[in-house]
Amino acid sequence: MNDILANQLDMVKTCITLANRPENTPVWQGQPPLDFAADLARLEAGYTAARALAMQADTDTTGDTDEKAAAEDRLEYLALQLARALSNHFKKTGNPGDRAKVNIPKRALVRLRDQALITKTTEIRDLALQARDESGAAGRGVTTDKINALTAAIGVFDALSRAPRTSRGTAASKRRELTTQVAALLEQTADLDDLVAQMDATVPGRAFIAAWKQARIIIDAGHGPSPEEPPTPPAPPAP
Repeated sequence: MNDILANQLDMVKTCITLANRPENTPVWQGQPPLDFAADLARLEAGYTAARALAMQADTDTTGDTDEKAAAEDRLEYLALQLARALSNHFKKTGNPGDRAKVNIPKRALVRLRDQALITKTTEIRDLALQARDESGAAGRGVTTDKINALTAAIGVFDALSRAPRTSRGTAASKRRELTTQVAALLEQTADLDDLVAQMDATVPGRAFIAAWKQARIIIDAGHGPSPEEPPTPPAPPAP
């Protein structure tokens, strides 16, 4: 979620928290204008829905990336492990051609991305399949278990490499929906401004009006929606 939406959501949360403080609820509960209570409840419900959507959008954006990175690390580890075993085996069996194919430095393998990494690790796996039944191969680490583990890792990474296109689309769709929801929340909050302005008949009401105006200021926090309670607005000047 971008900072603008996050800051707008924080402002809405600040207003909701302010209105529900014990010292402020007597100002509006059962008091005119009576629509304030219902409109505030609607704002709270909308904020809760928007906050949940924001968290989903952030998860869609980062969660798949983290999962893919973990799968890539595992694939590289298993491929290098099997490649070292094959290199040793091919050296001892006098097969320099195939040894050259698997004698790849770690830094070279980790630089490969997506299809290039899949192609290289598949080549290592296929060479292992050809060599595993040769004399001495198992003792040098070219085993069925290692081949199966690498095969599974290739499949997982391949699937995750193909998934981001759909995930990005899903995240983008949720961000568009979130933008719409936040716009609606801002409009609802503006409607509440008109109701709050009418609560000036008492000292607590005037204090609430001043605090509400302060809460309505959108602060550029530069982060996602704050999980913490917003700061207490400064006390208004004495009437």
